[in-house]
Amino acid sequence: MTAHILIVDDNELNLKLASTVLEKEGYQTSTALNGKEALARANKTPPDLAILDVMMPDMDGYQLCKKIRETPNLSNIPVIMLTALSNVDDRLKAFEVGADDFLSKPFVPAELRARVKVLLRHLDARTESTTDRTSHKIAVFSLRGGVGVSTLATNLAAGLSQLWEDESILMDLALVNGQSALMLDLSLRNTWGDLTKIPEEEMDAELLEQIMLRHPNGTRVLAAPRSAIEADQITDTKVNRVIELLDTRYPYLVFDLPHDFRSTTITALDAADKILLLLSPEMASVRAAGMALSVFSELDYPKEKIDLVLNWNFQSQGLPRGEIESALKKEISIVIPHVPDTIVSAITMGKPPILDEIETPLRALLEDLSFHWSEASQKKKRPENPSEIWQRVAERARKRAKKSS
Repeated sequence: MTAHILIVDDNELNLKLASTVLEKEGYQTSTALNGKEALARANKTPPDLAILDVMMPDMDGYQLCKKIRETPNLSNIPVIMLTALSNVDDRLKAFEVGADDFLSKPFVPAELRARVKVLLRHLDARTESTTDRTSHKIAVFSLRGGVGVSTLATNLAAGLSQLWEDESILMDLALVNGQSALMLDLSLRNTWGDLTKIPEEEMDAELLEQIMLRHPNGTRVLAAPRSAIEADQITDTKVNRVIELLDTRYPYLVFDLPHDFRSTTITALDAADKILLLLSPEMASVRAAGMALSVFSELDYPKEKIDLVLNWNFQSQGLPRGEIESALKKEISIVIPHVPDTIVSAITMGKPPILDEIETPLRALLEDLSFHWSEASQKKKRPENPSEIWQRVAERARKRAKKSS
């Protein structure tokens, strides 16, 4: 079915330009010159996506977006804010009122088409039994804070979405202080907190579709609650129900876990096919990793379920890799190098290194890791239409194989 896009701008030339670009892609468009007209059109025929100009006389784009979010039959449509303003405050304001994406004017036609295409992916109907395969579930965990759990989880979820060109889920289970949405520059329009008053038996997949945030690259985020009070109301049975509902509907679930073994953490660890246990090269972190491995052993997790990941997250010399492996009696699977400026900048701007437009060694590593931790059978065959990231990963693998031979 052809997607219907509503474009709102008080400049008729801008409306014509945007409509022409999108209609050439096969979309159906309707236009409005102001907020009042836009709401009337949308209520009469709800669009699949709305593109809103910010600078309009009677009702600016921020106010219009807020009204859309407050209107029940329109509240879940994707919204792109289109404006000549592009500073951080404008971006924050757009996301605060519930926008899904932000595009600067004058727009580049190819970029507009790409943003629209990504946000319309949710129109591909997902029924309760979309596939016979279950999701591949990856838990990122550490008992030691500050070692990069959220950074790795966020980049991994985003990388998997781009690698296989399908939506992956980033589930923020650091319920008290999780920042997964912030790290992807997403507004907290909905969170786990929206599930606190809904009994498990009344929860369904459609409800979760509405609550999860949507990043332009296809990653879906179930964000941590806004308050500690809401966080305390999320139970292990509720987490288990959410995992059950998302299983088979999405190819990958990535769990961003807190630094403890509360019941909700155990629920995710039990469900995971792979646990990435993070540590840094210092004594307290190694001790915490040892404690975690001991608990995993008591829980009878198979050894192959756990990958030890060493994140060299400080500049000074740390404990040698060999000594860490000897102390933990387990080999380190991956070492992530020290890149402080890149990571700090990414966290500040809400743009993970794996989504960086400039190719860097860190982005290349994260792309390779996304492939490395992909589901085994999926890695064995070349996609019919391989993504750009898949092609880069394959080319690097070819060069490494040639060099080693």
